[in-house]
Amino acid sequence: MKRFSFRYESSVALNAPVTTHSWLLRALPREEQFQRVEWESLRVEAALPGGGTVEIPVSTGADAFGNRVQFGAILQPHMGMSMVAEGRVWQEPYRICGAAHGMYGAHTALTAPSSAMLAFLRELKLDTSNKAELASRIASAVHERMAYQPGVTGVATTAAQAFELGRGVCQDYAHITIALLREAGIPARYVCGFLPGEGATHAWVEWHDSGAWLALDPTHGRAVEYGCIKVAHGRDSTDCPVNRGIFTGRAMQRNSVSIKVEEQ
Repeated sequence: MKRFSFRYESSVALNAPVTTHSWLLRALPREEQFQRVEWESLRVEAALPGGGTVEIPVSTGADAFGNRVQFGAILQPHMGMSMVAEGRVWQEPYRICGAAHGMYGAHTALTAPSSAMLAFLRELKLDTSNKAELASRIASAVHERMAYQPGVTGVATTAAQAFELGRGVCQDYAHITIALLREAGIPARYVCGFLPGEGATHAWVEWHDSGAWLALDPTHGRAVEYGCIKVAHGRDSTDCPVNRGIFTGRAMQRNSVSIKVEEQ
């Protein structure tokens, strides 16, 4: 068993005051069989037009996938908001026992494979009798096929579009891997969370075999065992965004995210 600390900082800076700002976060770790939260805190503040900040109450709940959600609203005029989530988790080797719902075997708008992706899967000539080997080979093949390049894809980019580009970020690697796993008959789901070290949020893949979910990180071409702090999962990235919001007003916004995960 290992212990990891995490700190997630996010801010939205606005160039004019706005009101009625509703927001929803998935910024705190899921309680899973491999992951237990030791302690955690979340603080949300609004920046006032005249200077200074005010703390905003946070409500909690769960979404349709069982992910923890934190939400609230800022009704008064403000120039931005900031949030800090931090805590510690204990982890065992990554494994979640349980059944796979049928929705994790069906393609979505973001994960539907193209003819080029199906041809790529056939060319791998995989042994379908060994699911562990099959899943690992698919994730490794995606890692080798893609080049990591921020800025060339966006939240609406499909697996087929990213595959055609041959470039993208962790979200694209995950969508492509999920598409190929599902096409090969392996239930798979999208996972977002925090990666060891310093950076931004990360995405990886859970795949199902023999009554358990295991994890692969195609962006780095490896299996996930320790250190990746799971926040949420879903059919694809649209089911589990870490941070979403909407406000009333005419303003441009600038977002920033910083995450740090350390083994204790």
